[in-house]
Amino acid sequence: KERKKERKKERKKERKKHKPEIMSVRPNNLPPIQEMPPLGGYATLDVARIFPKRGPKGWQLWTGSSLLIAYGFYQVGQTNLERNRQRYLERQTRYALAPVLQAEADRVYLEKELLNLKKEAEIMKNVDGWQVGKSPYNNNRFMPRAVDNFDTQCK
Repeated sequence: KERKKERKKERKKERKKHKPEIMSVRPNNLPPIQEMPPLGGYATLDVARIFPKRGPKGWQLWTGSSLLIAYGFYQVGQTNLERNRQRYLERQTRYALAPVLQAEADRVYLEKELLNLKKEAEIMKNVDGWQVGKSPYNNNRFMPRAVDNFDTQCK
């Protein structure tokens, strides 16, 4: 242990000896020492080996992206055309079915109207001057009546 302490003290003394007393040194007037390349130059670097290719070039990326975007717009256009054709066919089907559906609705309306007229005649048979089916409005315009069953309203 004592030996270690002695060695530490010796090292401190050595460090103090090598410490310069002045803070800065005057510059000398000698030209600076510059490191020069070896005679014959440095060896050539194989850049292709050191920096391998990192992917496609910029123009290739741009062209590929442009083609993909153009194809996407083409697909959107084709989908829009197909959707328009489908809507056109649906419209044509509705136009073709409209008279049939209207005739069915008219038939149901007339059946309910006949039932309502029969019920009206039965209910109003004791009222003098009552005309079954006559419009309650004082004009000649056709006004379709509500043909819901009277029974459903009274329940």
